[in-house]
Amino acid sequence: MNELYAKCIPFDANVKGRIGGNPPLIIENSIPDGYLFYATLVHTEKENMMLSIFIHGDFDTLLYNNIYPSVTVKVIEHEYSDIGTRSEKSIKELSVNSISNYYYPQDSDFQFIKVGGEPRFIQWKDYYYEELEKDGYSFYLQIDEEGYRDGMDYVFMYGALYLYKHNMTGEIIAGFWQCS
Repeated sequence: MNELYAKCIPFDANVKGRIGGNPPLIIENSIPDGYLFYATLVHTEKENMMLSIFIHGDFDTLLYNNIYPSVTVKVIEHEYSDIGTRSEKSIKELSVNSISNYYYPQDSDFQFIKVGGEPRFIQWKDYYYEELEKDGYSFYLQIDEEGYRDGMDYVFMYGALYLYKHNMTGEIIAGFWQCS
């Protein structure tokens, strides 16, 4: 697959992908206890499917569990759904923005979402991904906070979240997150 990119853009209700706000209606009652909605992305390989990402609401828990298999970031695959009403499951400090449609090639030095190709790590340490690769996962996409719009809260301390896909089952999970 060619590398694909997406930008963080002002909120537009006609765009499927978004970061911040309430979780999608279809899964708002399936969110694990203690987790908050981060973003929902258009699945690049499945039509009308989304990937919603939830992070642990306690920052210390999130910080000390940032690497697979104990990473406290969850990914739920689901059909497209409108925004739900469960505001208590949102990250209050994270403003609502849309995620553009995917495009190619990259058009700036700063990136928000990169799908495929090689990940751009903040810290080049094998221990972040070696267990994932041993268990049959490969890099799928990254969300990099350097691509946030001005004024957004940095949930990952100006870092990046890396999602991995299982080579056999196609399941997409949070692999780890890094900060600068």
